[in-house]
Amino acid sequence: MSVRTLLPPAPAGAPSPRWGVRRAARLAFPEPSAPAADPVHAARLHRYLSDLLAPYGLAPAEPDATGRSYGRSYGEMAEALIRAVVPAGEQVDLLVLAHSVPDLTPGRATACRLGHVCPGGPLSFAVTDQGGAAASTALRLLAAYADSAGLRRALLLVVEQDRLPYDPGVPVALPAASRGVALLFGDPLPGERPLRVDPAATATVRPGTGPWWELAGLVADR
Repeated sequence: MSVRTLLPPAPAGAPSPRWGVRRAARLAFPEPSAPAADPVHAARLHRYLSDLLAPYGLAPAEPDATGRSYGRSYGEMAEALIRAVVPAGEQVDLLVLAHSVPDLTPGRATACRLGHVCPGGPLSFAVTDQGGAAASTALRLLAAYADSAGLRRALLLVVEQDRLPYDPGVPVALPAASRGVALLFGDPLPGERPLRVDPAATATVRPGTGPWWELAGLVADR
């Protein structure tokens, strides 16, 4: 089976050399999320996962008293990142959410919801099922859309959680912690010096938020 990625048409001219990372934020999420602690949501998720896992002889994890077995909600994480990185009065034109570990809330179209809560009501979509390459793929798509559509602001959100709500039946490598990174791209305001990020240079970075976490710290410390 072949998989194709459809990108916008190539731009007529080169992208602005001034366009780059304007702001960045990185947040850790050590506490259980609200959906995980909601017994109604937990019961529905348990039933959903039970139906999916039964044909493979697997079962969902039983949540502990705090709901930690069910992990984090990427919607909650992303909303906190948006508040941290998008300045008051600014509008975002494009939002891309990237993750590799499944979300706690599979019934929610998280990227669509974020398009409503993010200032500017941006075009939004998610990149997943890419393993450790999810964030790199998301960045390449973001750059392609921005170059061809003349966008002024684009937001990349990279999130991960440290738990699966089921035993996958095979060894898997999970992140050591639940955390997220936000990178706001665009032309600079007076006094700003954006950091350029080459999408091609991210093709071989290690999985997870690791490199993006370090990049966010670099931008924040400028």
